[in-house]
Amino acid sequence: MAIIEFLVYTAVFLALYYGAFVFLTFFENKNRIYRPSVKRRVFPFLTVILPCFNEEENIDAVLGSLCVSDYPKDKLEIIVVDDGSTDSTLAKARAFQENCPFVRVFHKENGGKYTALNLGIQNARGDFIGCVDADCFVDRFALKNTLAYLDDPEIMASVATIKIMKSKNILEGIQTAEYLGSAFLRKIASFWDSIIVTSGPLSIFRKEVFQKIGLYRQAHLTEDLEMAFRMQFNNMRIAHALEAFVYTKARPTLKSLCRQRLRWQRGFLLNLRDYKELLNFRKHGNLALFLLYCFIGAFMSMAIVSYGLFQLAKALWGGLGHLWLLQGDFSYLFPREFSWPVLHFSTGLILNIFSLALIISFLFVGKKLTFDKIKLKSKAIYYWLFYSYLATFWWVLAFYSIIFKKKLVWG
Repeated sequence: MAIIEFLVYTAVFLALYYGAFVFLTFFENKNRIYRPSVKRRVFPFLTVILPCFNEEENIDAVLGSLCVSDYPKDKLEIIVVDDGSTDSTLAKARAFQENCPFVRVFHKENGGKYTALNLGIQNARGDFIGCVDADCFVDRFALKNTLAYLDDPEIMASVATIKIMKSKNILEGIQTAEYLGSAFLRKIASFWDSIIVTSGPLSIFRKEVFQKIGLYRQAHLTEDLEMAFRMQFNNMRIAHALEAFVYTKARPTLKSLCRQRLRWQRGFLLNLRDYKELLNFRKHGNLALFLLYCFIGAFMSMAIVSYGLFQLAKALWGGLGHLWLLQGDFSYLFPREFSWPVLHFSTGLILNIFSLALIISFLFVGKKLTFDKIKLKSKAIYYWLFYSYLATFWWVLAFYSIIFKKKLVWG
């Protein structure tokens, strides 16, 4: 128990230290949260690649959102790569091609998302290449806002802010809160040059990125994470366009959410193993510290949740013991004289209160910075109550799949 308590206190300290570092960075860079708007006279040619497999339910929405983008149509091409779909995805894409001259459709045998992206890159005519997931909806101004960060010649890629389209249940509400908090934290990570995912929903690259470091790889089913790792390894800077929005669907069931997060967490661990040089503090500084924090955080979260579950089980066992001794007499639960409970403000309780305040503040700051109008209070409560347990379960699944060499396939 002494070891577990030590891990708990260490985890809480690291969380507070990280939170303080986050807000210190935020206040130091509050005037650089958004990129100043610039009236362009000339727009670069942009290619947007849309890989898809059996997306007949989503293809109309995502293509429609791209076609009504405010980006000049004479400077835009959309490449749809159908990766061997067995439904009507290809037919719907070709219907768009007939009506929109800037839409091009390619069809290939099924080989995985990364092969579809690579086919699109090889046929791209733009000097800038964007990648969009087929189950997303792109905001009308997202392409311009994401591309704006590439006006800086040192920036090699820019990623958009991901939001949940609409939450219909508690699980989707938790994801809504998670994505808002992640938007804020990713912006802070961009100030540290520590973005570790070129997000599938919308990322825009300079074409020279692929010419210099190569195309997408299978990368343990997390090609967008591996591409970011490879760019960081080659000292290519990645920005986060906080004001560029792309909307994705929340996972509606616990099973589908666990499958997604297992792939993400497992991909992070395996790609970190492949790019362990990124943990070199002399070469990668803030990024190495950030990656180490993420890795250690996985173990710390498991320690805290395990400790909490142990304490809960201990309390329940003690309660059952009392009931057995009293032969089911519940009267002791209802004292005759009422007295207000006295809170003992131990160091652990105070630290945990501060940790909770930091977590909730990430969500509400993310909501404010992304101009979101949803009602977040209930979602934040659900997030606080359940997210740590969910995240711990995903990490356990990820470590289990790696240790026992379980094969993972794309859902």
